[in-house]
Amino acid sequence: MEGDEKDGKNREVRRKPTEEDRRRLASQVSQDVERMKRAEQEKHRILSSWLTLGTIGLLFILPVVLGAFVGRWLDEHLAGYAIHWTITGILLGVILGAWSVYNHIRPNL
Repeated sequence: MEGDEKDGKNREVRRKPTEEDRRRLASQVSQDVERMKRAEQEKHRILSSWLTLGTIGLLFILPVVLGAFVGRWLDEHLAGYAIHWTITGILLGVILGAWSVYNHIRPNL
């Protein structure tokens, strides 16, 4: 038990931190703060990427599906057409979807 200082209540007496201990602690805390800031920024970038990907998917898929439904409805209600309006609706949906995606991405290019 040499080297261990104890007070009258049988507890170890703590030594006062040196200047080097304070600098080391401050350095470690600042590193931890920077690491937490980077993690927070990375989380926002990942979330933003997923939201952008979902938005682009919807911008492209919705006009195609809508064009297919409208084309199918026209084919059923107009005599003499079998699948012409459905194909036309899908093609117009693809064109409109591609144009929408382009307009959504263009400001970020």
